[in-house]
Amino acid sequence: MKKNKGFTLMELLVVVAIIAALATIAFTVIQSSRSKADQASALTKMRSLGTAFGSYVADSSGLLPLEDAVGSNDWQTAAKPESQEVWYNALPRLMSAPTVGELGESNPAGFYDKGYPLCIPGAPYPGANKRLGSPMFAVAMNSRLQRKDENGEKKPVPMVRIMEPSKTVIFFERGLPNDKKTLPGQSGFDGSPKGNARAFAARHNQQGALIFVDGHAEMHKASDLLTPTGKIIMPQTAVVWSLNADDDPN
Repeated sequence: MKKNKGFTLMELLVVVAIIAALATIAFTVIQSSRSKADQASALTKMRSLGTAFGSYVADSSGLLPLEDAVGSNDWQTAAKPESQEVWYNALPRLMSAPTVGELGESNPAGFYDKGYPLCIPGAPYPGANKRLGSPMFAVAMNSRLQRKDENGEKKPVPMVRIMEPSKTVIFFERGLPNDKKTLPGQSGFDGSPKGNARAFAARHNQQGALIFVDGHAEMHKASDLLTPTGKIIMPQTAVVWSLNADDDPN
């Protein structure tokens, strides 16, 4: 009568290796699918923000919303009356959502709810203690458009001063402290509501969303916008960060 042979050590190792390989493949597929889903959702949200921006400009005699409020980037500053025309208050209001100032007064956690217009899928928001202390933005307004005047003040920018609306960035996915920088020269991954191209976060398969002044959206790599040392690419032929493409935004 023949005895059943048990697995040899080599056979067991082969089986374990196959299982590990299959698990790795499955994990990669799941991660890729999740990243693609986050990218699609982020792009949809950014497009909605672009639509609200267009409505705001049309209703405000051609003026852009303010890029930021005076003072700290916290809930209290966002709730001040003089902060109501800042983009993070003005645009959610047009989207039938609470403003950031209103959320800070009653429901800070709502800022990070996946249904809120400014909550970006796939963004690595910080833990509860830090993110409830102040709003951490995963989308920002381009800070190279609103410049100081001769008195050192920043005033709303007239739309007509933007020479190439279809090429000029108005909003972009910005880096949070836990986002990965894809180029060594990137900086400013601090979650503030304004920023320049150096703070661009390519968090979806090495790409991130840009919203242009005319309202359309595009996905880009950081290398489309910046040199490895973090300089905004000049000349500005495909993507523009300043009022005029000839102006150096660096």
